[in-house]
Amino acid sequence: MKKKFGTFVFLLFSMLNSYSFEVQKYNWRNVKIEGGGGFVPGVVFNPTQRGLVYARTDIGGVYRSTDSGKSWKQLMNWVSFDEWNLLGAESVATDPVESNRLYIAAGTYTNSWTNMNGEILISEDYGETFSRVPLPFKLGGNMPGRNMGERLAIDPNKNNILYLGTREGNGLWRSIDYGRSWSKVESFPNPGTYVQDPNCPYDYMNHVTGVVWVVFDKKSSNFGEPTKVIYVGVADLNESIYVSTDAGNTWRAIPNQPTGLLPQRAKLSDNGWLYIT
Repeated sequence: MKKKFGTFVFLLFSMLNSYSFEVQKYNWRNVKIEGGGGFVPGVVFNPTQRGLVYARTDIGGVYRSTDSGKSWKQLMNWVSFDEWNLLGAESVATDPVESNRLYIAAGTYTNSWTNMNGEILISEDYGETFSRVPLPFKLGGNMPGRNMGERLAIDPNKNNILYLGTREGNGLWRSIDYGRSWSKVESFPNPGTYVQDPNCPYDYMNHVTGVVWVVFDKKSSNFGEPTKVIYVGVADLNESIYVSTDAGNTWRAIPNQPTGLLPQRAKLSDNGWLYIT
């Protein structure tokens, strides 16, 4: 057995040595964001407008770049001291159809550290100005799981439809009027069960992380129709990845999915493969 294994390894390396490999070189460096504060748990690129990218922070608002990250502008300097809780950006969504549209799920804590509920901030001018839509629950841009996402997503085929994954057992929510009003998706079966530390004495890690990302399969519908296939990730160590094939009316857990892991982020490739970290 050892001899056969050794022969196999020798043949493998001989085959590899017969090929030439091209190494892609990357140069990594810090990005300078003027006045930036807090961690940057999310970077969101607009899929249709070249160079348009947003960075969300856990306590320092949202920044926009229109030159592929060379320069950045703070979009939330208007937030008053009394409403500091809005500076925690739970999630950001940039519209793939009308790139001027920007949505921010704003709210820093879901625990007792604030009595302020979350809000959806809506902009039709790339974040220069916002209208505000109050939510009936808190959001947690600086709570455990802030690195997961994006929780807020726009239907790429019918961009008046948005979905929002929430914390604390509030489940999955949907808007059909460009974020102006929201209702709970009652058919979604799992609001999440994972709690990092149920015995945390500081009222921080003892909270439910919830529904953490929404991904649309654009190719499952025609433009102008609601996207039929939607994937949703939930912070749950048992069944954590769900799919709808009828535009969010019914949902089921994907069979044979791995357990004991949390689905941090997800991306759907052009050929229909769903990649999950």
